[in-house]
Amino acid sequence: MKRFTVVLLIAFVAVVGLSAVPLTVSWADGKVDMQNGSAWKAVSMGDELDSASTIRLAKGASVELSDGKRKVSLTAEGSYLLDNLLKKGAVASRQNTGAMNKLGKLVDPQASVGSTTVAAVRGAAIEPAKESAEWQSDVDVSAIMDEGRKLVRAGDYSNAALKFDEAAQAAEGVDKDAAVYSEAWALAAGDSQAKAVKLLRSMPSSGNWAGPRALLLARLDIDSGANAEAKSVIQAGVSSKLFVGDEVDLANSMLDEASAE
Repeated sequence: MKRFTVVLLIAFVAVVGLSAVPLTVSWADGKVDMQNGSAWKAVSMGDELDSASTIRLAKGASVELSDGKRKVSLTAEGSYLLDNLLKKGAVASRQNTGAMNKLGKLVDPQASVGSTTVAAVRGAAIEPAKESAEWQSDVDVSAIMDEGRKLVRAGDYSNAALKFDEAAQAAEGVDKDAAVYSEAWALAAGDSQAKAVKLLRSMPSSGNWAGPRALLLARLDIDSGANAEAKSVIQAGVSSKLFVGDEVDLANSMLDEASAE
């Protein structure tokens, strides 16, 4: 009987060991710590963590971790067991796709998170940044935005985000808001949700892009554990009548989803 118990224990330990997977920190902003016994250890970009780990985010912090196939994005203050977040990832991904496609139409009518990346345009698509004041004054923001949209249609979201950022740096007013929103959407479509959330939080909560900004931020908030902010953003948008047409249904759906957690 004792021998049988030992064999069961060994088998249990083996299963537990196999269930944990290594995760690499691809993004960390603000104070992010990993539990190390009874203490906490700072987490930085490039660190490797076990999925059985618990991490803690301070207010305003964000982090992204990946096992090469799945990514965990967190943007809300609190402590999290990574294994639990990995299990929730597939469900969140299915809920995310429809909203992302709808909100992407504001970036480009053909935008879709289901696009296939065209490897040929990677790397060479982005020109080196030009920093002189003379160049900045001559920037054709519209042309740069068009380049970004072409990259979105090709499924090259990372380079599209860089193009939209280039446009945002040169644009002002409504054009700047459009470029920042487009950059945030492209980052999220390219699986960099935490970076997108940080950008959207920096955008004004009023003006022409306030409604789309609120919906995209709420969607990404829900997917990254910031349900309280998602509820607040949607409720404020409803009160201010920011949403029109089918945006109202989308807002109500996300409000229900955020409230269910």
